[in-house]
Amino acid sequence: MTTLNQTFEYVELALDSWDSTTGGGTYFENSTSAVNQIQYSWPQYYFTRDNYTVAGMKVISAEIPFVFDTVTSANNTFVINISGTPTTITIPVGTYTGTSLAAQLQVLLAAVSAGFVVTWSATTLRFTFTMSAAVSWSLNFSSRRTAYSLLGFLPDSITSATGAGSSIVSPTAATPTGPYYLYLNSRAIGSLVAFKLPDGAAPASGPELCRLPINANFGEVIFYNDPDPEKYFDFFVGQQLGNFDLYLTLGSDQYQKPLDMKGVAWSVKLGLLVYRDASPTVAKRPASMMKGENTFIQ
Repeated sequence: MTTLNQTFEYVELALDSWDSTTGGGTYFENSTSAVNQIQYSWPQYYFTRDNYTVAGMKVISAEIPFVFDTVTSANNTFVINISGTPTTITIPVGTYTGTSLAAQLQVLLAAVSAGFVVTWSATTLRFTFTMSAAVSWSLNFSSRRTAYSLLGFLPDSITSATGAGSSIVSPTAATPTGPYYLYLNSRAIGSLVAFKLPDGAAPASGPELCRLPINANFGEVIFYNDPDPEKYFDFFVGQQLGNFDLYLTLGSDQYQKPLDMKGVAWSVKLGLLVYRDASPTVAKRPASMMKGENTFIQ
């Protein structure tokens, strides 16, 4: 006869942000959404009817609508210095293409000095900044909390040019549509699993549960399925999963504040290995046993 594991059983938790009853936090990334929408960006879930003692956990799948901003208050600034006068440029929060971001940059730079032209190349994935006036000028990306990756520059860099018609071209491929992945996070359970980031990442060890590739365009749905679902993260022995939060952050973003999902529903499926509370044989199973009361077959 079929033998099942006498110690563990497998449980799936199907989590939809619209099933939450309250928010897991009080803020999200530079949002203009109403405060009462926070629970749909940062949902809190409760499982008090089934008091699971969890031994292992894994993010099995996720469906995330791409409605969040990729240009946020954490990555939307840089400094232009013209003839020794610095000016901070702040890109409006939102989601851009290379073409739309070039147009926005030209408007912002024209407000500082006439004669700027900004173009985007879909072939080289680079921006070109051209200055018609006979001046010395530079673009300064002073830290990782600037627009360096959006525009194709290195962090902590200054790039200079001089003379009429001088140009600065992005030294690296730009990512105007934003990072290529997200993090799924939980303040309650993120530190209980061995999903690690290297030294230098912020935070290097914190609430992250899983990395989700962004495999869709803005307005579409990001689908994730774990490529190795048989492997599970150990949970602390005896840890009870009565309530926990989930939220999303941009990959490659050192700020790691929760994204505003604009009130749109998103979903995650967690796989759990939980300790079994079972009768040893089918013969001992009461006829009145309710769903959720477990047994195993010998």
